[in-house]
Amino acid sequence: MTAEPKRARAEDLAAPASFDLHINSERRQARSGATFERINPFDGSVAGIFANANADDARLAITAARAAFDAGDWSFGPSRKRYQVLARMAELIAANAQEFAYRMSVESGKPITTAHGEVMGAVKTFQYYAGQALALEGSAVSDRVPDALGLILHEPIGVAGFITPWNFPLLNPVCKIAPALAAGCTVVIKPSHLCPGPASLLAQNFEEAGLPRGVVNVLTSDLERGGVVGQELARSPLVDKIAFTGSTATGRAVMRGASETNKKVALELGGKSANIVFADAPFDAAAATAIGAFCYNSGQQCSAGTRLLVQREIYEEFLAAVVKAAEKQVVGDPLDPTTTMGPLINGDQFARVTSYIDVGHQEGELLTGGAVAPDQDGNFFVRPTIFGNVSNSGRLAQEEIFGPVLAAIPFDAEADAIRIANESLYGLAGGVWTRSIDKALRVVKGVRTGKVFVNCYNSAGIDDMPHGGMKDSGIGREFGREGLAEYQVAKTVQIKIQP
Repeated sequence: MTAEPKRARAEDLAAPASFDLHINSERRQARSGATFERINPFDGSVAGIFANANADDARLAITAARAAFDAGDWSFGPSRKRYQVLARMAELIAANAQEFAYRMSVESGKPITTAHGEVMGAVKTFQYYAGQALALEGSAVSDRVPDALGLILHEPIGVAGFITPWNFPLLNPVCKIAPALAAGCTVVIKPSHLCPGPASLLAQNFEEAGLPRGVVNVLTSDLERGGVVGQELARSPLVDKIAFTGSTATGRAVMRGASETNKKVALELGGKSANIVFADAPFDAAAATAIGAFCYNSGQQCSAGTRLLVQREIYEEFLAAVVKAAEKQVVGDPLDPTTTMGPLINGDQFARVTSYIDVGHQEGELLTGGAVAPDQDGNFFVRPTIFGNVSNSGRLAQEEIFGPVLAAIPFDAEADAIRIANESLYGLAGGVWTRSIDKALRVVKGVRTGKVFVNCYNSAGIDDMPHGGMKDSGIGREFGREGLAEYQVAKTVQIKIQP
């Protein structure tokens, strides 16, 4: 379905929300006094007005985080204090779920039901790392020699700088902030200028949760100043760890900046994941799930299953079922709870995705979908778009589109599926559909990717498993215990026992 005509809403008529920077636990304007607007991609209204930080503001925030860490009250204080703050944050986010979800919808075009799901993901993440804060332990080496004892301590790495994207504007900051705080780190975060509101709301909730001064600092800035702020975080000798989520090209720039001080780097970058369907797959579930694999969040997710590999003997039948399911998606007003797909984030992304649809007409057969012509106020809608009989060597199958565009590729044997899946610069996610556990495990072991879903995609309902990629999809992991380890450094101690 395409979008319905726009209608006036009470929320659109109210004055847009205004957000300050959060530096050293104080709300303040940018030192220059500059602000920027975030425009609602659905209707062109002003969704929010934000303080526009520059390098001077970034240095203030970094200095505040450094002072808070070095003071030691948070970083080396009782872990129960960290547990209490993180647990309280989970409660506050749940209590303010409507505000967080609304902010995501009006700033990014995310459907309100999807936004509520993201809020609950943030709640669970804070709950998980609250528990992990109470489970921090080292180890001892006690039996190598009779007169010495070894200790392995896991200490917080220090000040962590975060550069986060717009597609998951609450959960992505949370999956960095929560483990960093659990480990005892302090934080400076720069959210994307395309959806900075959720991170600003997080800072306000941290105040109520009782977080000590300077432990979490939030810098908002527009596209031009955002690059300057990001490089300040990457290059600063006062920052011990930088974590970035976004494009592979920008991730390389962050790594180059971080190399000046040899700080620890984590990068969660692009993807072009293969969703592999064998002839013995649970047919209906695989066809239905293939839609969410490439259409969730309007296809604006790095782990999307945008290459659909289908065994040739069921290829035609399976593609027909996927097309039928795709045409049932509701594309429209993100604040309407029946909407399953909102607009793309802005006109630039709309132009990028539609340019790939043009490529698709040359490299495959259009089975369904395409763009809806935008009006002057927004409405950057792209329907679920499926191209059949695509070659894995073409641009449609090799380049990340970041929109709801699917390249369907037939394959013959298991070895072909593994080979095609691996013929990519990326290695973030993937899916395997088969009733044979042996076949599934062979593919799981054969595909070089950071995570694989078997007979599901995006999740099987298990929370807190690590997320991250191989190859050009990045380095490091988020979520789970591996995500906590990213913010710790091992210190070894050898004690000589005197006679």
